[in-house]
Amino acid sequence: MKCIFCENINNAKSIEHIVPESFGNKNYTLEKGAVCDKCNNSFSHFEGKALTNSIFVMERCLFGIATKKGKPVKGKVNDLIVEADSEFKKNIVTFKSVDQNNVKLIDKKTGAMALTVETFDKSESAVSKLLLTMGLESLYKSQKDIYEKYDFSELRDYIMNSNRIDWPFMDSLFTMPNFKSIPTFYDKHLLNKAHCKLQFREYDKNTLLFKFIYGGIEMMINLLNRNLEWITQQNFTKSNSALHPEHYRKKIKTMGNNVYKK
Repeated sequence: MKCIFCENINNAKSIEHIVPESFGNKNYTLEKGAVCDKCNNSFSHFEGKALTNSIFVMERCLFGIATKKGKPVKGKVNDLIVEADSEFKKNIVTFKSVDQNNVKLIDKKTGAMALTVETFDKSESAVSKLLLTMGLESLYKSQKDIYEKYDFSELRDYIMNSNRIDWPFMDSLFTMPNFKSIPTFYDKHLLNKAHCKLQFREYDKNTLLFKFIYGGIEMMINLLNRNLEWITQQNFTKSNSALHPEHYRKKIKTMGNNVYKK
């Protein structure tokens, strides 16, 4: 069977989870050989960094999800250590090494406080690769006509490290219409139970958008190339959205865009 990333014929022994098991996905997988063992193993580095050194670690802790080794989730975003409950109770998170400058009292009566947490800890590249692999694998699994319609050579070059130029993506709660679910029927149902949604939108001939929703986190990325046109055409200023990596925000401004100002 041919690997969908390196395109080599292989006899893989491992099963690829389209959404990492550490997000709670146990069933949405690819058949053996769709991703070769070499690619599967190489993905573990950026997958691990994306899961433990970004905002994703917060949601995983809140959901009380166990790691692949059956242990409570633990991660670090910059100097902030984030740990889930030792008994996997939901909505209980322990923070260590808290910078008091990031803490704000919001209710004097109850003593409730708000903690500002960075979205990434030098993990933007890892997150973009995770989004791209989930996007390509889910289309191959559940939307084969879309998978066969487009050229994903730039995506493959980036995932295989043939081209190391950063790939931009959005973290966004901005509502864009016309997104469709990638998984269907029972796959969709099981992923919903794991707080996961995978969606796509054919924006134009150069833009195939993939959206990954995990709990309260939404991220969007163009699976075909690093083109920023789709971002300049949307009004993200009225939403809690940001373009990553940060240097792409400067590029947006040099394109003469007055819409995106974050």
